[in-house]
Amino acid sequence: MHRIFEYKPALAGCSLFLFLLIFCCGTVFAQAARLDSLLQLLPSAKADTNAVLLYLDLGEHYRKTGDLKSSATYHLKAQALSRELNYLHGLFYSSDYYSFVLNRQSLYDSAIAVNREMLVLALKHSDAYQAAIEKWNIGAGYANKGFNETALAYYIESLAYFEQANCRDEAGSLYNQIQTVYGRMYRYEEAIPYGEKALVFISDTLGAAYGHILLNLSVCYYKLRPPQDEKAFACLQKVLHIAASTGDAYMEAIAYNYIANIHFRNNRVNESEVCYRKALAFFREDTYPKDFCIANIGLAKVAMFRNDFAKAEAMAQKNLELSRCHGIRLEEKNTLSFLWELSAAQHNWANRLRYKAALDSVHNLVVNETMLRAAEELGVKYETEKKEMQITVLQEEKRLILWLGIVGSAVLLLALSALFFLWRWTVQKKRLAEKQKELAEQQIKQLEQEKQLIATQAVLDGEVQERTRLARDLHDGLGSILAAAKYNLIDIRKALVMESAEAERFDNSVSLLDDSMREMRRVAHHLMPESLGNTGLKQSIADFCNSVPIVKFSYYGNDTRLDSQLEVMIYRIMHELVSNALKHSGASHILVEIAQDANRIFLTVQDNGCGFDASTQSQGMGLANIRNRVAAYNGNVDIHSIAGEGTEINVEFQLFG
Repeated sequence: MHRIFEYKPALAGCSLFLFLLIFCCGTVFAQAARLDSLLQLLPSAKADTNAVLLYLDLGEHYRKTGDLKSSATYHLKAQALSRELNYLHGLFYSSDYYSFVLNRQSLYDSAIAVNREMLVLALKHSDAYQAAIEKWNIGAGYANKGFNETALAYYIESLAYFEQANCRDEAGSLYNQIQTVYGRMYRYEEAIPYGEKALVFISDTLGAAYGHILLNLSVCYYKLRPPQDEKAFACLQKVLHIAASTGDAYMEAIAYNYIANIHFRNNRVNESEVCYRKALAFFREDTYPKDFCIANIGLAKVAMFRNDFAKAEAMAQKNLELSRCHGIRLEEKNTLSFLWELSAAQHNWANRLRYKAALDSVHNLVVNETMLRAAEELGVKYETEKKEMQITVLQEEKRLILWLGIVGSAVLLLALSALFFLWRWTVQKKRLAEKQKELAEQQIKQLEQEKQLIATQAVLDGEVQERTRLARDLHDGLGSILAAAKYNLIDIRKALVMESAEAERFDNSVSLLDDSMREMRRVAHHLMPESLGNTGLKQSIADFCNSVPIVKFSYYGNDTRLDSQLEVMIYRIMHELVSNALKHSGASHILVEIAQDANRIFLTVQDNGCGFDASTQSQGMGLANIRNRVAAYNGNVDIHSIAGEGTEINVEFQLFG
């Protein structure tokens, strides 16, 4: 249980609440009056740069109040008028604001396309500052898509310019964006220093940019393990004050959502409910479905805490419908997890099993989407680098042709001897261009190979995670159910008087249940042995080999622990090779050996079975899978087998660091 905060006296709290209430009401009236004044200017506005600025002001006002549709309309009007007037300043600003609205509407590819167009325009006019802004915006689009590595590359490239140009506000905002990306990658310890540095760079401590930095920093404090709720709460109180002063209702609603989470985690349920309702007052289902789901499930948890199960289930079902309608997988998963817990509190085991199955299905979809997103990001990176290489080659060829034209015009005035030397120079230039083109093609092929290896690695990581999850579910879920069933049967047996034959049948049923539990534990152990994580590779393989009478295991060298993924990989390969030998070779002896030194580790599986023709059978499905696994870790597989004389398979991995 986390430590509960100590608050100021009630009188001071009430005074602060009344001040914020009066301040917020004043801000709302001021915003409404400003909107009326801007709309009154529209009929008399001429088609000039002042009209562009008026459209921009209206678009920003509607964005801050959550009306994204109206905001997009006025930013598009500003963009169209800027193009007509050839007003670059207005075109850049209207396009950037419009891309921001597109990102809020989850139209990330459209936002990136708008920013790429502006980047080309900025480079065409040699506007380095605007080019850095557009790279920043492109990075934001990729960050919203979940392409975190690509987003970081654009952010860092843009940050280099702002630091060199001493643009402190822009650099501070970029530090905040980098903090956000690291947070999405669950690397909060790395994210927090960027957020704290961003606060130092931003000069306006009451501006919207400062508020967003504090908001992101509070999220990192909240999600640390262990969490730092006091720091998060202090940051969020400042965010509320800034949101009220700037009229940013979206920022205010997000802050209330996280304050509610902190209250609930520290058992302040009443305060939590108040803050969740304040957040929901802004988040509409049609405009902000994801944020609505987050706040709504919070209220459902409050209802479950108060044993109002019917209300909690109704709110969760609404969340489930909304998240599925908008394809928000993460919130669908969180809602199903809540319903799974709620069914346990209601002792509704049928619903619990049903929600568990649905939760596992969504979890698999999330894992698959994550893998596809990683492959898609790699494809984007590959295509971008490929195009850049092709552009470089084309530029070299264009420069070569230009030089040939210039020299060709001069050739008419030169003597035959000068023409000979010019021809020699041209040939050398052409050879150099061909070599550069060949080098670019080789680099493209290398990128394709790297892409294939990374995709294979992603599949292997997904397999390990799935095996671990299945083993845990079998042991913790099915094992608990079987154990409970056994104890219930024993209690029933004590309370009943049976004939000897019926008693014997009953005892046989209990014995079958024991056999099922042992078989379940055996299957869970082979999916992901507990000893592999606790005692390491050597002991796990020894345990497996000792369970098979004809298998002998030997270990040579040091038994230093390896990378956990590599240990799982070696264990699975050994398990598959031994299983193949047991199934197909008819061997009476199987030898498993592992040798490890500071730089390498060797795995050998040898049997005295029937053997096979390695030249014709080495490409079977089982051995092909093993080759792909080993290749993903830059290892080598060597197979020696002769029909009738047995088989020896050697696997080698290089160890680094």
